[in-house]
Amino acid sequence: MSSTSINVVVAGGTGTLGELISKTLLSSVYRPNQINRVVVLSRDDSSPVAQELKALGAEIHTGPIQADSLKGIDVVINAWGFMVPGDIKDSLAKAAVDAGVKVYFPSEFGVDPHTLDVEAKIFGSKVSHVKYARELGKGALKVIEIYNGGFLGQIGQYAPAIGIDIPNKTVTSVGQGSATARITFTSERDIAYSTVRLAILAAQDPSSIADNVRISGTSASWSHIAELLSQELGTTFEVKELDDAPFREKIENGDFVAGLRYAYGKGHCDLTTGTVNELVNPGQELWKWDTVEEHIKKTNGLSAA
Repeated sequence: MSSTSINVVVAGGTGTLGELISKTLLSSVYRPNQINRVVVLSRDDSSPVAQELKALGAEIHTGPIQADSLKGIDVVINAWGFMVPGDIKDSLAKAAVDAGVKVYFPSEFGVDPHTLDVEAKIFGSKVSHVKYARELGKGALKVIEIYNGGFLGQIGQYAPAIGIDIPNKTVTSVGQGSATARITFTSERDIAYSTVRLAILAAQDPSSIADNVRISGTSASWSHIAELLSQELGTTFEVKELDDAPFREKIENGDFVAGLRYAYGKGHCDLTTGTVNELVNPGQELWKWDTVEEHIKKTNGLSAA
């Protein structure tokens, strides 16, 4: 073990994104030279994922989130999704502060709320949690927000919900001019890789990383996605732009998907500028970023996503 290796906690480390982060931390690429302990916070230590992570060397913690359980931890990565109540996330941040943790990555990733308009209220809990963590930490806890735009894997997983209708060969976007608005998508694997790199760099020197960082694995417009689907499936996909007024109304009623589609259509998820891509993966020497083109081909036009 290197004297500079760090100890990391992953909250929600058995979830979709959390599992990828945990496995990256536990891989021979980083452990033991750069990563020492990996502690996974999970509700069920008997789950197949928890057992697999334990076999790889992780410590599985299922008890209450308290400062004592974070003693000696350098970095806490919160990989809980938006369904986890805010008070539970706040309790994790408080435990991190009380335990003297150096760096904290808040949960949810995804959309950058600082770029949003009317849809910002949908992501209000994210903003509130970050504000709470920073105020509580009083500068001693470095809080780093990671924003990656859309999740590449969810283009197919939630295709109908976000406007991709494979059976009817249509792609719909929200708002005038939305068909050509550029959207950042980052694969879950690339988010995990980037998060681990940022965790190591920030633990060495918290001031070297900005409070808000962007990663952009790939980007595309709805028109380009329709073209890719047409090519892959050997047919023609039509792109339709929808009036944004009904979506504004849904946003007022707290509709998360409506807020996301509105953000996509307005260009609020174009995170291609000011990224830390080169910082975490200079010249793509550590890995190759996943692209929309590769994803659509790999999933046979999203049919296998």
